[in-house]
Amino acid sequence: MEKKLRIYTPNNSFKIDKRLLILLLLFSIVFLIYSTKSNFPSNEENLELFGFVFVIITFLYSLFFMISNFFICETTNGEYSGYLIIDNDKITCNLDVYTIYDIEKISILSIYFLGKFNGNIKAWERKKSNGVKNYIEIYKKGGECQKYFFLQTKTENITMFSDELRTYYRFGKLEEQNYKNIVN
Repeated sequence: MEKKLRIYTPNNSFKIDKRLLILLLLFSIVFLIYSTKSNFPSNEENLELFGFVFVIITFLYSLFFMISNFFICETTNGEYSGYLIIDNDKITCNLDVYTIYDIEKISILSIYFLGKFNGNIKAWERKKSNGVKNYIEIYKKGGECQKYFFLQTKTENITMFSDELRTYYRFGKLEEQNYKNIVN
C-alpha cells in the first residue's frame, strides 16, 4: 500500500449552511408575527395562535439544530485534487515535485482529523472537524513558498510518514518542535 494523503484545494467563496438559514427564517417569522400583532387588533387571536405554533416549531428546530451539530462534521468548501506523497528524497504534491535539495524549509500543521471534536463553543457551528485544515508549507531555496492543504483521518494521517520526515529533520529542513508534534 502506497502511503499518500489527499490534497484539498479550498474555495474562497462563502457558503451558508442551509440548516442555519432555515433557523434564521423561523426566528424572522416569529418576530414578524409578534411585531405585526399590534397592527391588526381584529385578528389578534388568530395571530396569537399562529405565533405560538411558530414559537414551538422554532424552539424544537433550534433544539434539533444544536444537538445535531455535535454529530455532523464541518462543511468542506473546496475539492480534492491529487495526493501528498513524502519520500526520503522528494515531496510530491499533486503534480508538483520538490527534491530535498530544492527545499529550504518545511512547516507542517497536522492537528485536524476527520470527525475529531474541534471544540467550537458557538451554538450554530458544527462541532466535528472536516479534517482538511491541515497544511504543509514548502519553502524553496529561491524564497518561493507553496502551501498545500491535506485531509487526515484516523488511519490515514501524516504520522505514517514519520520515517521519511526524520530525513528532512536530520537535514535541517524541518524544525525540531514541528517534527516532535508530528511523531508524538
